[in-house]
Amino acid sequence: MALIVQKYGGTSLGSPQRIVAVAKRIARLRADGHQAVVVVSAMGQSTDDLIELAHQVSQQPAHREMDMLLTTGERISMALLTMALTDLGVDAISLTGSQSGIITDQSHRRARIKKILGDRIRTALKEDKVVIVAGFQGVSETKEITTLGRGGSDTTAVALASVLSAELCEIYTDVDGVYSTDPRICSDAVLLPRLRSDLMIEMATRGAGVLHPRSVELARQFGVALRVRNSLNETQGTEIVTGSMEEFRIAGVTADPNKFLIRVELMRPTVLSALWDQSGEAHLAVVAPVFLAGIVEFYADRDSETEWKRLLERLSTEGFVNKYSFEMGLIPLSVVGDRFSQDGKALQEIMEVLSNEGVTIQHGQGGPLAVTVAIPATHLNEAVRCLHTKYLGAQQ
Repeated sequence: MALIVQKYGGTSLGSPQRIVAVAKRIARLRADGHQAVVVVSAMGQSTDDLIELAHQVSQQPAHREMDMLLTTGERISMALLTMALTDLGVDAISLTGSQSGIITDQSHRRARIKKILGDRIRTALKEDKVVIVAGFQGVSETKEITTLGRGGSDTTAVALASVLSAELCEIYTDVDGVYSTDPRICSDAVLLPRLRSDLMIEMATRGAGVLHPRSVELARQFGVALRVRNSLNETQGTEIVTGSMEEFRIAGVTADPNKFLIRVELMRPTVLSALWDQSGEAHLAVVAPVFLAGIVEFYADRDSETEWKRLLERLSTEGFVNKYSFEMGLIPLSVVGDRFSQDGKALQEIMEVLSNEGVTIQHGQGGPLAVTVAIPATHLNEAVRCLHTKYLGAQQ
């Protein structure tokens, strides 16, 4: 009897009917003789609704109180799913992150998992119960409720799969798997039956929303078998693999409208470490950094704008930063693949393709697994389509 960890996202749990459908899927898994630990996100858009509610009563809600508020969303999902399973005759129990023994550092809103005790989960499994765990949350060693930030439920699922030695971790969402680009933008997007973990990390970091990069990094580090599937059908989805099981010249085209470009002019090049040290301590994500002649440019999450502004103002006061600017209208667009470390012309080629479509490039940089350029957010769709046609059209 195999232990399988499943994670269901907010869309999969977006209504009472969908919660019952998820419960029936889990019941079938149990009928096949498997044990199950199920990680749940908050229903639908309820997390966004809670964030909006917080800002209606406070201009700058305290991070501690935001964590107390936001963790309620997953608790609702876990309780309802457990009720639905009980009605189907499946013995189940719901546990919060703290009840599951998910121990994090003391950071609010972007905590990192330090260890997972998991005693209550193991006890429940020995009693042959399905365990429903609230994703996205944990508790610090000082007994403070914390949240793991964007993609936290994916991270919870993979971490639990590692600690519990699960045979498989399945991430359920509302799409059939990982595509070569966003199928809502490009109708000829290709479903990838398997994808190397390093390329998946690049795609997730640069805007492919189906998986969070932290979860894939954990899966690769601890050897967790990972698969992305659609909760609304029975497709096999995308298997995330290690090694060179299948090579992809170009894996996909991604764009991330939830990020923006930050440009920082340092007082002197040697103080770059101060920027990285302080942003790292605050768990502020940095994507595709470029450093040249005392100026560093990188992409950051839009919901971290206020925190970046506070950090850079402090660094300015301390004499590390001369000036900075937020280019809110510029977003990252990336072509991800395994050809770039040996192809110096890739950036030039991408720029030419976009230029022919009337898309102006503001910034660009290449790496071993991706080329990323800054484009106006208003040109996202046409930029994705023309690059997907250029590099992946032949797969049709």
